[in-house]
Amino acid sequence: MEKYPIYWPQFYTSTILEWKALLKPAKYKDIIIQSLQHLIAKKKITLYAFVIMDNHIHLIWHAVGDKTPSANTT
Repeated sequence: MEKYPIYWPQFYTSTILEWKALLKPAKYKDIIIQSLQHLIAKKKITLYAFVIMDNHIHLIWHAVGDKTPSANTT
């Protein structure tokens, strides 16, 4: 995976195994939204756009400061 400067926004996609519609219930989408809101409130990320589908998610975001997207998952 090519590394980009941390100040560049990044496009991120995550899919569910075998494209199963595990995110169809709104309560699961809400958990993702709350998690993103938490990262924003803690000033770990800047979120420009996101889409949550039933079987995948897209984000346009960037890490704040010296954080990296992989550091935000721990």
